[in-house]
Amino acid sequence: MFDELAKYEIKIRDVSIRAIDLFFFCVILGLAIAVRLPFLDLVSGDYYYFLSHWMDECHRAGGLQYLGIVPGKSENSTINYGCMYQYIIVLLHYLGRFASDIYLIKWVSVIFDIVCSITAMRIAFIVSDNDVSRALMAFGIASFLPTAVLNSAAWAQCDSVYVAFIMLSFLSYLRGREARTYIYFALAYSFKQQAVFILPFYVIMWMKGRLSLKKIYLVPVTIFCTMIPAMIAGRRPAELLSIYLKQANTYTMLSMNYPSIYTFISSSLKVETRKMIISAGLIAAIAVMGFLAYYIWNRHFEITREYMLTLVILSSLLCLFVLPVMHERYGYLPEMLAAVYGVTRYNRLIICAVLQCMSIVTYSRFLFGSPVRDIWPLTIIMFVVIACVGHDLMAQMDKKELTDAG
Repeated sequence: MFDELAKYEIKIRDVSIRAIDLFFFCVILGLAIAVRLPFLDLVSGDYYYFLSHWMDECHRAGGLQYLGIVPGKSENSTINYGCMYQYIIVLLHYLGRFASDIYLIKWVSVIFDIVCSITAMRIAFIVSDNDVSRALMAFGIASFLPTAVLNSAAWAQCDSVYVAFIMLSFLSYLRGREARTYIYFALAYSFKQQAVFILPFYVIMWMKGRLSLKKIYLVPVTIFCTMIPAMIAGRRPAELLSIYLKQANTYTMLSMNYPSIYTFISSSLKVETRKMIISAGLIAAIAVMGFLAYYIWNRHFEITREYMLTLVILSSLLCLFVLPVMHERYGYLPEMLAAVYGVTRYNRLIICAVLQCMSIVTYSRFLFGSPVRDIWPLTIIMFVVIACVGHDLMAQMDKKELTDAG
């Protein structure tokens, strides 16, 4: 059977794909959905204390009227996400007769899980010079990442939504489509401000002359367009834009279960002290990314797609490692791209595996009551991972410089 399927080819956008590859794609997709089904009934703390209340508030408001309620100033709304997620809640309100709220919310995230996996496959296809087998392997790995499964199906979180748009932005950049690069980034930012984790990469590419700012106006234009339905409902632009400022002041813990450098600092410090450290940490993070950008700008080498992928992973991991108040879920982007990184050279799969092992521990601490109390040992492991990816990045730069000189 498999030999027969391997003989037939299907053309999709001038790319010849064997029937056997398409068959395995469908099998992986089906299994990826199936592995998430057992978790759909799990009621996480975030769903119980936040998401379920947001859905109830939307039901009481009657659907579209929910868009006009100002969070924090009305008892009728406690949501602290941007208006884009409110649109999803309103849509789910009208789909409520088909399934319960928890299923609807989780299925939105599961759908974007699949979008992330397919986009990872497309990125791998480009980075591996149109290798269908490696692209399919990236799709399989990304589809079954434990943290991706737990994030959507168990936790009911929406990290897959904004990461899907970031990955589409990165894919568009690799394909030389700058307008889409900016539009997808703006859509990602409209869902969650953690979309900024890819900004260091874009800044470095701009410094290297590989990204034009001619179409950057599309970012504010797109963000403004996403707010139009909420403004029609009566919300003010200034209030809509201030949502992220309110989010930034919500937490004062130095580490929100992510293995960053702040796990070495006592969590029993006074709030005022933690706020000072957070302010200093933000400045330090900007400095670290500035040092990286300056170093790369000073080097002269051929920038390959493989190099770009490595740089995105390194820069996003560095952001998470040196920024304060990072949640364990924020590692979704580099973890998803690590699946692509792993198939470019199979010895890199260890990076993907180690990142998953660490995230399983931190996820389990919240979801399942893991017996692991201290995560500072994971910080040391994370430092080693960053050092390995950084060494790989420098090796690629040195190799291209030697090649050009020779």
